[in-house]
Amino acid sequence: MKTTGPGQSTLLLLDAVDILNHLKIPYAVVGAIAAAFHGLVRASQDADVVISLPSGDLPELEKEMHRAGFLVELSKGDVDDPVTAVLMLADAYENRVDLLLGIRGMEAGALSRALEAAFMGGHIRIIGAEDFIAMKIFAGGPKDMDDVRGVLEVSREKLDLPLLKKLTRRYGAGEARTLASLLSKLRR
Repeated sequence: MKTTGPGQSTLLLLDAVDILNHLKIPYAVVGAIAAAFHGLVRASQDADVVISLPSGDLPELEKEMHRAGFLVELSKGDVDDPVTAVLMLADAYENRVDLLLGIRGMEAGALSRALEAAFMGGHIRIIGAEDFIAMKIFAGGPKDMDDVRGVLEVSREKLDLPLLKKLTRRYGAGEARTLASLLSKLRR
């Protein structure tokens, strides 16, 4: 593992990504790292990654992460939870990477639209801005909405608005109305 102390979840992320790539598991980094990539820098204690994994492959992924030295814990979401399950990866220094196993409403193409980026001496795949915004509107928490407003302000000229609107509608009519309201406020 690359970590040598606390506060190094981004280094732990690189270790996790190496394993995901080795196992050919499609993924995209989301959360604070994706927000920073899309122009809104904010602090976070962990790194978040959404993955596409058939449920039958989960035991093998858990074994691989254990073998690599990760502390591994699986948390399954309930019926109302937008995230099916989270595979929490940690090290002895309490650095953490959360692997999100599916997000309800997320379009299958989101991972194929992820962008390759150089990151701390390695390469990672980061969720595209349109998918990031739609996903954050769906999550709907105060920090999520701050992320949405910030990325819209910084990146709105670069966004594919028809794609953004389509992706947001997949999460529901309320989310589509929220996006429309946010976009109208930006035009003022």
